[in-house]
Amino acid sequence: MIVEKVRRFVELHHVAPCGVIAACSGGADSTALLLAFSELRHDGFRIGCAHVNHHLRGAESDGDEAFVRSLCVPLDIPFVALDGTLDAEAIRQSGVEGAARDIRHRLLARARDQQGAELIATAHQLNDQAETVVMRIMTGSGIGGLRAIHAVRDDGVIRPLLEVTRRDIESFLAERRVEPRRDRMNDDPRFLRTRVRSALRQLDDDTIARIASVAGEAQSLWPMLERLVSEAGTIEEGENETRFAGWPEDPWMQHALLLREIRRLDPSSRDVSAHDLDRLIASRDSIRRVSVTQSLEFLRRGDRLVLRRKPDTSRKFEVELPLDATVAIPEIGSAIRVTLCRYSDRPLVSRGETSTQTQLFQLPGDATPRFLVRNRRPGDRFQPLGMAQDKKLKDFLIDRRIGAEVRDSIPILLWNGEIVWVAGVEVSERFKVTASDGLRFEVTLEHGFEKREAVDRR
Repeated sequence: MIVEKVRRFVELHHVAPCGVIAACSGGADSTALLLAFSELRHDGFRIGCAHVNHHLRGAESDGDEAFVRSLCVPLDIPFVALDGTLDAEAIRQSGVEGAARDIRHRLLARARDQQGAELIATAHQLNDQAETVVMRIMTGSGIGGLRAIHAVRDDGVIRPLLEVTRRDIESFLAERRVEPRRDRMNDDPRFLRTRVRSALRQLDDDTIARIASVAGEAQSLWPMLERLVSEAGTIEEGENETRFAGWPEDPWMQHALLLREIRRLDPSSRDVSAHDLDRLIASRDSIRRVSVTQSLEFLRRGDRLVLRRKPDTSRKFEVELPLDATVAIPEIGSAIRVTLCRYSDRPLVSRGETSTQTQLFQLPGDATPRFLVRNRRPGDRFQPLGMAQDKKLKDFLIDRRIGAEVRDSIPILLWNGEIVWVAGVEVSERFKVTASDGLRFEVTLEHGFEKREAVDRR
């Protein structure tokens, strides 16, 4: 029965025979998926298996990996084990479930590419769909969220078991005398899905199917709603950001427009609630910068509101900064330039959708103007303007209430190993402009770097 449903799924969604990586945790659903796809090799599919070991349950996790490996041997299916150890910061940002999901998707996509496959198959089934619909209702995610789990995603992930119930899977495995692994974390009541699953367990399959069908209805309505939303708002879409020039008057349209752009820029975002959207929309007039998801932020750039992917601060950056040269910092999507102030009435004029920060500073008269720009390093110290002594840069940023999520993306200008300017925050007391002799400079930091033009008004 399950094999036939998978075969109907393939026909319905026009999935041509190709290479498929079946993601298998060793649990009932993914074990059934692997067994079903192994029988579809007669239809021309090339099947591989990938298991992500998050090492969350010690020996039990290793037992899951060994079980899946042993399952693949008699089926003659290529097997790869992937190390999905979770990063502590990712857990803090997204929780255990979210962090595990994110790394799982990355590793599976890498395995697919390395093995020359075209698709990744995951074992989401009908009960999962019903649970997701209920969870989205509880978090107030609107019609966009009610679309829940998609059968086929744009990134090559397919869910062939979405019309299969949990009872179907249990019967399928019993017939084949396969005893799957059990993850005790699935019974942990701290997770919302566990609590929802427990509540829905009392319902019959017909009721589960009716709840799950809400997702299909929302998916069918969404293209029409998207057209209405597109007509109601004025936006400019870029690869990494959306600029909002005008907002629809209707509150539902505002929610739908913002949620659509959040999902466009961050397809993995799932936990954006109606409350989150209300908070963002209400802050339009006063917003400077606010985090939306782990990878998105909402900020004001001139007279425009911008939703954009957060700059990648996972890597250190450090570049030399010659005088009068514009140097790009791709890690944070910015550019920086230092110029000698020969004329006090020579301003810099910004062009395009950019946001700039400038600062005057002074060096000793005999100084050689050689500069470096980088992000912070452990042990950095800095003498803030007006203070008699220096202090740890980390403590200074905490005192200024600079969020931990942005501290590593702040460019720091250095001369002769000393911090001159913490961009957009403070200039050093040692390099402030005074009436005494010295060379005066202007440093300009441009975000969303496109083009900057110097205008001489002598």
